[in-house]
Amino acid sequence: MDIKLIANFPLSIKAQIKRQLQAMIVDGRMTPGDPLLSAKEMGLFLNINRNTVATAYKELERKGYLNIIKGSGTYVRKNPENENSKPLKDIFDQAFSNARNAGFSTDHIIDVFTTGLLENALRSKKAKKVILIDCNYEILNSIDAKIKTKYPIESHLMLIQDIQTLPGKFSNRIKEYDLILCGMNHLQDLNSAVPELSIQTIGFLIRTNFYIMDQILQLPAGTTVGYCCISQKSSKAFFKSTMFSSKTTLNRIHAGIDDIDIIQTMLDSCQIIFATHYVYDILIERISNTRKIQRQKIQRQKIQRVNLDIDPQNFEYILSILEKGDPH
Repeated sequence: MDIKLIANFPLSIKAQIKRQLQAMIVDGRMTPGDPLLSAKEMGLFLNINRNTVATAYKELERKGYLNIIKGSGTYVRKNPENENSKPLKDIFDQAFSNARNAGFSTDHIIDVFTTGLLENALRSKKAKKVILIDCNYEILNSIDAKIKTKYPIESHLMLIQDIQTLPGKFSNRIKEYDLILCGMNHLQDLNSAVPELSIQTIGFLIRTNFYIMDQILQLPAGTTVGYCCISQKSSKAFFKSTMFSSKTTLNRIHAGIDDIDIIQTMLDSCQIIFATHYVYDILIERISNTRKIQRQKIQRQKIQRVNLDIDPQNFEYILSILEKGDPH
């Protein structure tokens, strides 16, 4: 299995592995039943993280190219019919050869070809119209930007509290859209405000790293914990999930970044404060500069930064819906 990786290439390491394996299967270099190296073995062979390989295998399994059998291994599932890409590959090879003969460097050709492929793909795809819903724009903007790096969408961002205030207006608006993406913590709020949604709705799950979750799980009973985000509503939404609330013996104080009095209470009574990455730097600065807090000394170990991002599998699922429609 001749897989080679190129550093600083426009495609990620995972994408390079997927595309090379898929090409080998399509052109018959690998046939149904052929075994692949395990994710661990492939990772060692390529000197990369085994999780990158495992993710590439899983995505190829979802597309039907591989079969992952627990306790046995990973095997080629099919040699796809009607996927004869040789004529197209010949066209590409000829164009690449012409560019090299014209004196262009390989790096220059790759840059121009990659940009051209992206521009043509964007022109050929009709952008789906998507409504993104959560309790603050910082979350929505970050997810919107992340999706647009992978798939062209025409998006509209809405706050759940606005929908709850004017559900009728929202019901009229969604008639123009193809898909709703709503923060998992607000799906119940959305369904209560608009019981009969006329278009497909998918929840997105925001997660943090295991280190933060483990810290919370290790806190002794009776610990007073502070949680801070953009607003008190978003703070409660983030930190009410199972990974943060599994210890019901913790005392909790929730604050928005502009709730100075509540922040003061947190500083006075909380043994530890968790602040999302949206507000961490602002919180540190305000604690230092606000007169009401009287420039008290900040115990940096007391205030923990919580980096949040959309769950990777959740993100891949959303992309699959945008690309092909519901895979089920």
